[in-house]
Parts: sequence; C-alpha cells; structure tokens
Amino acid sequence: MPSRTPLIQPADEGVIRGGMAAHITTVIKVPDPVSTKNRFDVYGLDTTETTNIGAQKDEQFAIQVNPNEVFDNPSVRALGHHVAHPIGESRATT
Repeated sequence: MPSRTPLIQPADEGVIRGGMAAHITTVIKVPDPVSTKNRFDVYGLDTTETTNIGAQKDEQFAIQVNPNEVFDNPSVRALGHHVAHPIGESRATT
C-alpha cells in the first residue's frame, strides 16, 4: 500500500492519470493520447518502464509506489485511482 506523506501537490486523480498518460506517450513515442483503460503491456512497456511510472508519481506527489502496486493496478486508470485515494477510501475504479 502507498506510504502517505505530505503531498508536494494535491494527488488529484485526473492530474495523476494525465501525467501517467503523457509519460507513456513519450516513452512509446506516439503523438496521440493513450487510453487510460488499456493495460500497460498493451503499449509494449517493459518492467523497467512500468516501474518508472510509479517512481514518477513518487517524485511528483511524495507518495511511494512500489513495483507490486504498479503490477496490481496495471492501467493508467487503475493506478491513478490507487495512488489518488488514501487507505480507507473506496478502491473501486471509476
């Protein structure tokens, strides 16, 4: 589960998703936005690239995201929701 520390900026789910989608777009070098519903492996991301997505959220929001959380939440939508909602809040994806 993510370790919650004071945020550098609010962990808004839309901002988190947008940042992850932009990161993926840069990594796979496509001009169009990626779907937040697709699994990371659909985009051909390897383990290192997928783990870097979690590291990016750690730097941006001061929330530690371990590799297991990325693999347990294998899409922009699922991981964005997981990171944005503190423990105790609903984990259902939107």
